[in-house]
Amino acid sequence: MIFIVEVFIFLALIASEAQGKEIRSHDHQHQFRSEFSLSSESFESSNLSYPHLSSSKYGRHLLLVSLLEELHQPFWFPRSDGSLKLFLPPSLAPADQPPPPPTSQVLREVETADGKIVTRDEIVSMMNVIDDFKILPGEKFSRFKQYHMEVVKRFVNMLTSQVSFDSLFSILVMLKEFIPIDMFVDAVYSLIQRRKDVGFIVPSAVSVQPEDYFPGELLESSFDNVNSSHRVRRQSIPWAKGRQVDVNLNDPRFKTMPDSEPESKLWYFRENPNVNANHYHWHQVLSNDEVTQYDNSHSSKLDRRGEMFYFMHRQLLCRENLERLSVGLKIVEPYGPDQWYEKVYPGYDSKLGFGSVKKYAARPDGAEMFHSDARKLKMYEDLIRADVKWGYLVVKEGYVKLEYVGGVDRGISTLGDVIESYVRSKYGDLHNSGHSIISDLHKGKGDGVMGTPNVAVRDPIFGRFHKYIDDLFLEYKNLFGPYTDQDLGFPGVQSFSVTVKSDRASEPNYLYTHMNRDASVQLSSLDLGKAGSSSVLIHYTSLDHDPFTYNLKVHSTWSSRGIIRIFLMPAKIPSSSHADITQLAVELDRFHVELAKGQNTITRKSQDSSFLAKKRSSLYELQKMLRRGVITQDQFNWGGCGWPTEMLLPRGQERGMEFDLFAVVSPLLQDDNAHQADWNTHNTGTWSWCGVRTDQGGMPDSRPMGFPLDRSPPNGDWRNLMKEDNGQVRSNMVSVKVSIVHSP
Repeated sequence: MIFIVEVFIFLALIASEAQGKEIRSHDHQHQFRSEFSLSSESFESSNLSYPHLSSSKYGRHLLLVSLLEELHQPFWFPRSDGSLKLFLPPSLAPADQPPPPPTSQVLREVETADGKIVTRDEIVSMMNVIDDFKILPGEKFSRFKQYHMEVVKRFVNMLTSQVSFDSLFSILVMLKEFIPIDMFVDAVYSLIQRRKDVGFIVPSAVSVQPEDYFPGELLESSFDNVNSSHRVRRQSIPWAKGRQVDVNLNDPRFKTMPDSEPESKLWYFRENPNVNANHYHWHQVLSNDEVTQYDNSHSSKLDRRGEMFYFMHRQLLCRENLERLSVGLKIVEPYGPDQWYEKVYPGYDSKLGFGSVKKYAARPDGAEMFHSDARKLKMYEDLIRADVKWGYLVVKEGYVKLEYVGGVDRGISTLGDVIESYVRSKYGDLHNSGHSIISDLHKGKGDGVMGTPNVAVRDPIFGRFHKYIDDLFLEYKNLFGPYTDQDLGFPGVQSFSVTVKSDRASEPNYLYTHMNRDASVQLSSLDLGKAGSSSVLIHYTSLDHDPFTYNLKVHSTWSSRGIIRIFLMPAKIPSSSHADITQLAVELDRFHVELAKGQNTITRKSQDSSFLAKKRSSLYELQKMLRRGVITQDQFNWGGCGWPTEMLLPRGQERGMEFDLFAVVSPLLQDDNAHQADWNTHNTGTWSWCGVRTDQGGMPDSRPMGFPLDRSPPNGDWRNLMKEDNGQVRSNMVSVKVSIVHSP
């Protein structure tokens, strides 16, 4: 009985502590400026004590992120270049914990609010209440499974209810052995997002779990070839410090599909480590409700969160379509009700895992969905369609009217929450259940890659499923009809022009992409169950481009403020029943402008796009910066969300591929948050891709995300947007032909 009472005492503390939490912004880098300066603390001492670390925000952050290293090793394994050797106190230690060496960090006892020491058995009892140990360490954890996320939420809430960071950290370390590794990683990320007494920066997901981004046998073979002329056991490989290894994601030995399969041409996009890590990070951060509902770090506090879900996945679809056209493939066709009863081609084997041990199940050619699963998904779709047609959605808060008023779409965010199944509702679990069902098409042991956002983009069926999902959103959008002159115009703007210029060449409107064979990530380890520690630099091949600059000229009759949106679309629209320009238009940038009376010249560098992430530090690099005290306040509080910079442009073709660059300048709406927003922060942040929380002013731009290409244009032709009802050309819109030239 004591155990259960203490569980509820711990959980009851959540409310009082959560109300005092500081907000975490996802328009990241300029938060907490008054609280942090360049760290003067250094944790390079060879005899670094736990009290020294836990008394500092930088030290606490180092402790948390270092738990992401050597995930397959026990907690006492040396981490952070050997400077951290964590050991639990006797009241929490397992029987097999070795004696702590003199240079170790012995964690503190867990105490209740009245000072009572909590034992290992009592903490196990707490975890039993949370999950009853139904999710065991060997089980595959997925953010798409509702029960899994409910358990993580309870687990994180239990941790954050502790009276001190020391108690939280000791419990987290102790329970590492009891839960799946992916669930443990998710919990660490969630704690970093929530707590105000640590930083916000997280290491790149690629460096934490490289087995999710590089084929296991490829990594193992690469290191075996370096270290020996014959195959050796993984555990005996001497991982020397500073080693560099080149890996070829398109190596014939490790390709996930044969060259005879047309879909194999997109390996550089689907299997790009940073594209997949971005998708995981977006879902982990922007779908995070692993805290109490009233806590400011809860995802529901992200302004227009459901719309962000819709828009991000539409942009993924648009980007895949442009890549497909670049390599001569047809655009994405849906995987929806008409296809759920058909056999699926091609199959897919990610070849990810630990050496020859696969982490994700392969789907063979010709796999089929269970008819019962197809009927369940169709039932969810029918429920959504019926109420969209009715004009209202029913959610916990009541009835939400689906309407477009004053330039604002008042229904899309709720629809996004419902379709993703971020909120519980009568509409079921369409998106997340769809992922889980598709991940089980092989009808065997384990889950396929569609079962987790870490790796789902790799599978060719990801684009097809999200084409189906986006078609539902598009049907809703088109209920409102084409935009009017009032929506599309900008009184006072008399002319608008745009050119782009690559850093490579002087000729305007030519952009250049190439395969960068020196893309790299530095790892503390490869987390493959090895012995020893190392710093390993992995080189791989990635699509990249030469930076470029937008040159825009706007002539205005009077001073005003607006938002500029820049899109890239194929010059030749495919003739397909599945082709809609809204699913072919990649939004490259969106930013605020202050227009003076007369001629305005605006230059904007491609890398400043509000969609793009800065370079995220690997775990090894982040640990080193924290130990040396050389991390700045901006770095410390940067969340890392954003589309990979190197993947901004589609591949294009060797002979040059023609695209239309379409730019729109729109006035601010009367109630836009943009009127009060800090544009010094936003104009180089990632608000367009990652959003802004409500207490930080919310999204600065109230217009629909993707406007004006969130709806199908008149007669399906985007050029009709550039004409007023009277046939005159709009003066606030402009297009220019650009050619993207690719060097293999």
